[in-house]
Amino acid sequence: MKYIVGRPKIKTSFTYVLFICAFGVSIFIADAWEGMQIVGILIILVGILIVFPGISYCELMWKVDQNVLQYTYHDNMLMKISSFFKHLLHTHRIEYQMTIELSQIDYIAITYAKVPRLPYGAIGYDVWFHVHMYDGSIYSFIALTLSGRKDFNQAVDFMKEQGIHFKDGYHILDALHSHEHLSYYLERIDKEQSK
Repeated sequence: MKYIVGRPKIKTSFTYVLFICAFGVSIFIADAWEGMQIVGILIILVGILIVFPGISYCELMWKVDQNVLQYTYHDNMLMKISSFFKHLLHTHRIEYQMTIELSQIDYIAITYAKVPRLPYGAIGYDVWFHVHMYDGSIYSFIALTLSGRKDFNQAVDFMKEQGIHFKDGYHILDALHSHEHLSYYLERIDKEQSK
């Protein structure tokens, strides 16, 4: 049994790229001034080679089974693009850069981080896993994707069944099992902490 949280957003990115390519084709056809066709071709290439993989792999993805916890770690756009095309053209599976043996995990601390959400200037909250190992090392990654609440809850419940202990000082797991919006809950916690 394995649980996957976060998946490539192929359909969403394909929709965006269709609009970008349509814009590029319209510029190519318009030919209002010399060089317009080159601009149209560049827009199409940027859409296909940068925007498509960037949106597809914009969310963190992780999975857990009976033996390991694995997660992706794309620290720059070039890695994201490379992984996307390797997935699409070669391996046909997601490559997880970090693999942690469940038997080596002491506990997982759950916390949150307050982050700006561009382009609107709003504040959002990311849920983080800090995986503490028996050897003293700590692995940290954003654990909750934007649309993966159900998958996240199933994966965490599965890890609990496997004997993984969670330290959840802010009761984030309880909030995720309720119907309350997590951002409102974390905003309330954040205001209480800042008093």
